[in-house]
Amino acid sequence: MAEATKAFKRPAADGKAGGPAKKKAKVASKPLPIAAGSNWAKLKGQLQPSTKPKHAAADAPKKHDLAYVKVKKVSEKKPKKGQTIDWIDTALIVAMDCEMVGVGVGGTRSVLARCSIVGFDGTVLYDEHVKPLEKVTDFRTHVSGIRSKSLRNAIPFAKCQNDVGELLKDKILVGHAVRNDLQALMLTHPKPMLRDTTKYRPYMRRRMNGTKLLPKALRHLAQEVLDKTIQTGEHDSVEDARTTLELYKRAMVPWEKALKASKVPGGLVGVAPLNVAAKEKADKEKRDAARVAAGGDVDDSDDDFATAVKNMQDKPVKQKTLHVPDAAKLMLQEYDE
Repeated sequence: MAEATKAFKRPAADGKAGGPAKKKAKVASKPLPIAAGSNWAKLKGQLQPSTKPKHAAADAPKKHDLAYVKVKKVSEKKPKKGQTIDWIDTALIVAMDCEMVGVGVGGTRSVLARCSIVGFDGTVLYDEHVKPLEKVTDFRTHVSGIRSKSLRNAIPFAKCQNDVGELLKDKILVGHAVRNDLQALMLTHPKPMLRDTTKYRPYMRRRMNGTKLLPKALRHLAQEVLDKTIQTGEHDSVEDARTTLELYKRAMVPWEKALKASKVPGGLVGVAPLNVAAKEKADKEKRDAARVAAGGDVDDSDDDFATAVKNMQDKPVKQKTLHVPDAAKLMLQEYDE
């Protein structure tokens, strides 16, 4: 029996004797990768999400949303180039005017007798009478409004000079012929910080021949620009300073733009007034050119007038001489009669 059992046993699968044979585990085979064709690569590119930004029309407001569109347009509107100026702190803007009296022989030299400074809103910041450094020979009361009693409680010149110097520090100074006031105070001020109404071209006038620009008087500017009457009698330095400040405020934006574009600080700025003589000459040339183009003659009426004047100068009218008879002959005539 034992022998039969031994004979029944089979050798192991691995060649070793004993033990039942083990079955091998089946391993699932991975599919081999298939090379993508050109059609598949093209389709894959179409299926992938696009990285390009979306069209602006997708985010644009609807046509019916007119209010939103209008607000957006206004908010996105940019100022035109040259339409804006740098922001200026109005607390740094002051106006000054001084009154003078005459000293020396005949009172021909001017010295300080009163100094007034006002703020941007017209508030009086400083107003003091000053003791002249020399003996006054002409108070010029009809213009300055200064009398001898006005100087009884006046402050010394050195104190006024120190006070005004501290007050004008880092300030934009507005004035009419402000250089004369600074000269009377024996002070200087940075040219870029000066705003002189006598150097703003739109506030100036031309000579009769239309060439050179000249400053206008403050009372004339006040009447023409502000429709305001000042200096009808004695001058008031506070009123004059306020008037000068109003003139600056009236033209503040174009004035500051002109200063920003100017390369010469302290020089003339702004657009000059119209040259009437040059305009008339240009208009005449245009009319003459139009007549010549139309086959007509040039309008030489002005030339004829100039020629007539020249002829009169070259050939003056002969004056008749007055014949005075001899006195002896008159006596003989009377005797004969």
